[in-house]
Amino acid sequence: MTRQTYFAELTGENTDVQVLKRALKLVSVFFMLMFSIAFPAWAQVTTAGEARTTAQDVPSAGHQVIILLDTNPHQKKVLPVELALAEGIIQKLSQPGNSFSVITFGSSPPSLLKSGVASDDAIAAIRGVTLQTREKYFSVHFYDALTLGLGEFAGDARPKSLLVISEGNDYFPRKTFKETVAKMEQQQIACDAAMVASHSFYGTKGIQMYGFDLRRFVGKTHGQYVEVGGNQKKVPRSAEQLSEGILSRGMNAGK
Repeated sequence: MTRQTYFAELTGENTDVQVLKRALKLVSVFFMLMFSIAFPAWAQVTTAGEARTTAQDVPSAGHQVIILLDTNPHQKKVLPVELALAEGIIQKLSQPGNSFSVITFGSSPPSLLKSGVASDDAIAAIRGVTLQTREKYFSVHFYDALTLGLGEFAGDARPKSLLVISEGNDYFPRKTFKETVAKMEQQQIACDAAMVASHSFYGTKGIQMYGFDLRRFVGKTHGQYVEVGGNQKKVPRSAEQLSEGILSRGMNAGK
């Protein structure tokens, strides 16, 4: 082999290596270009999907809670139980974004004590509640209080709960039961009821005499019904049960 042939073959070999290197560079540039185009679009879709998932998992911020307190003269012995229960529930619901309205009712027209306030103001109002003056003949203005309470709900997306703490005098005017249930279903308002009284809620043969319609009302609006009676010892457990149920509506609303 001559020196010229040797250098020719050597040159040819180097040329092949250079061609191969150039081809590899072109391939790598191609893949880098495709990656730079595809990655932003993929990242955008992934981020949007994560954002939707996060938004679905996070419950609605805050709750609207309207509390109706029965202060009719019959509640003289158990009014402290009512007030302790109301305060216990508010304390457990004392979170940012939660608002409370407090309404009393009984033998006199209902009274709006606080409207859309924070827990501290609501508790202060509860502690100032007194029994209504006893009258020889009286009727309990439950339905009027219910109507007043429904008007307190703001038109936002927060979960809405109406809590009735009552002896169970729950008279509904004719044809208003279905209409009120339909209104609450439309606004997604749940009614909870805590029965507090110094007497039994049942008559002979176990027939419910107090809170019969209210119990049906609670069931129709997917709320909670508890019987506390006049037992102060039942207050902590009842407050926990009712507050947990109210908070769970926020979690369910986020799903």
